[in-house]
Amino acid sequence: MPWIRVIPEKEATAELKEVYAKIRAQRQGEQINRDRDAGSGGPPVSPPMLHSLNPKAMWHTAELMWEIMRGESRLTTAQRELIATVTAATLHCRF
Repeated sequence: MPWIRVIPEKEATAELKEVYAKIRAQRQGEQINRDRDAGSGGPPVSPPMLHSLNPKAMWHTAELMWEIMRGESRLTTAQRELIATVTAATLHCRF
């Protein structure tokens, strides 16, 4: 659990609710997101969610992460996911 206050999607209103909807739409086609969100613990707190008190910053963080992980690159998506997985495991991070 983060030390930063996070507003989960189910509690979001107004602009934050719209940002959550845009992020969900952006990532809806990825099976990993559907599986993770359906898990018994629910979705983990993601880096963009740490900005939920500032919806504009949350959206820009999500966009940056999407570009890094899915944008044009010499690395494949699988290679980028592997780097992220090894980094998270090394840091004992659930995400």
